[in-house]
Amino acid sequence: MSETLTGTCLCEGVEYEVEDLQAMGYCHCTRCQHWTGSSLAGVVVAKENFNVTKGEELVKTYESHLAPRNFCSNCGSSIFDDLGDIYFVAAGLINDLDMKPSFHQQVAYKASWHEIGDDARQLDEMPG
Repeated sequence: MSETLTGTCLCEGVEYEVEDLQAMGYCHCTRCQHWTGSSLAGVVVAKENFNVTKGEELVKTYESHLAPRNFCSNCGSSIFDDLGDIYFVAAGLINDLDMKPSFHQQVAYKASWHEIGDDARQLDEMPG
């Protein structure tokens, strides 16, 4: 049985559970930069392994041309991007997360001031 982790937004109005985390990585696209102010550290999880347990009515969606972005309408925390069968869940919101990044995607679009300092795989675009 896999470990279940919990997460909350900044105001703790939205709580959720995730399990069977597939990978952790960074997205450096300009959309994520606008969404978070920097690159987005996220955890890849199958849609069926993400469950909002409190505050579902607070979760709102911004329709982006790449992926719908879901956030708390009370505090503005970026919660997850909906990529269809998988979600890219904001890593900083997950309690007790013990993973190291294994990839950087959209590196071709990273901010000029951002220096990648780990040895995780770097992809110029989205993985195919």
